[in-house]
Amino acid sequence: MVVRKLGWNPFIVHAVELKPLARSSILKEFSRVIGEGPIAWLVFMSSTGVDAFFDMLKPHSNSLPGGADQPRVIAVGPMTSEALIRHGVQSAVVPEKYSSGGILDYFSKFELKGRRVVLIRSSAADDHLSVSLTSRGAFVETITVYRSIIPANVESMLGFLAGLEKGQFQAVLFTSAASASNLFSIAERENPRSHLIHLMSSTLVGAIGPATGERLRELGLDPSVPEKYLVENAIDELVRKAERTIYRET
Repeated sequence: MVVRKLGWNPFIVHAVELKPLARSSILKEFSRVIGEGPIAWLVFMSSTGVDAFFDMLKPHSNSLPGGADQPRVIAVGPMTSEALIRHGVQSAVVPEKYSSGGILDYFSKFELKGRRVVLIRSSAADDHLSVSLTSRGAFVETITVYRSIIPANVESMLGFLAGLEKGQFQAVLFTSAASASNLFSIAERENPRSHLIHLMSSTLVGAIGPATGERLRELGLDPSVPEKYLVENAIDELVRKAERTIYRET
């Protein structure tokens, strides 16, 4: 694990449970979309979405539409691209920035008016990407392939909150906007939001990317966001900041 290699001890908090929708539900929606005309771009926003989507396709040849109607495929980041490769899609485009913003930057190279763009994503995704593409003239469809919910077992979240009370953590990294929302929801069952914000004021807070960072700011925190939206980069930045803080205090 990256954290251990850097000399730190990790504490993993399970703040999100991902539940794929029924195959029949995903298939029905995808069939409707492809029945309404050619798709120009198929955009995958996570590796989980890739797996759920292709699991739906398994009984139906496990492949995307071919020939002249074959869509171009975009993966939001390297892990999503690797998942696509496992399912036989070798030519997915990965934007320079691994985020919705990076996808928008990629699409800025193209004329989108009248083109159909399909987003494969979770129930927790916001509509910023869809709205932005629509404003550029694209016809955007969203296919939800899994739900992002608070886990039934919240033991690790409660353990993390107890550790915060004792000052046991020097840095916290949030890897999705949903994980931030869910942690605050659990914490607010016992104490006001201001209490969690106070506890985290002495802890370095990081976000994996801009959407997560924006959600944390909405919740009252001020996270750092790495230039490259990868877990390794986010952890490295937090560790370096923590070590600088320790150095100044000694």
